[in-house]
Amino acid sequence: MKRAVLDTNVIISALLFGGLPEKVVVQVLAGDHISVTSPFIIEETSRILRDKFNVAPGTLKMLEQLLSISEIQYFQPFLTVIEDDPDNRVLETAVHGKADYTVTGDKLLLELKCYGSIKIISPADFPALNSPSQ
Repeated sequence: MKRAVLDTNVIISALLFGGLPEKVVVQVLAGDHISVTSPFIIEETSRILRDKFNVAPGTLKMLEQLLSISEIQYFQPFLTVIEDDPDNRVLETAVHGKADYTVTGDKLLLELKCYGSIKIISPADFPALNSPSQ
């Protein structure tokens, strides 16, 4: 089974706006991929939901479901690949969690296309959404 890190922007878009990010989260919740995350992604997601959107993260059932099935990777920051530190934490989560994919809407990350063997893709390119059964 493939392992995927969902970037903060994908999680927030799924929770608040739907569309392709929501379809990605639904596929992950269905068990099509193993969700890999870290305290860095969880904290950033919670902070943005609270501070920017005035939403209490604990009130979002889909977020609770996603966190309950996710493998949480713990590590000390170790990469400086991109100038944006939160993007480096996403890459670190993928590296430490041996992810196959990082799913993001972040332009800087998407420009990398891959980091080592980890593919960096947009929600539109998520494999489960592009399989013949969909």
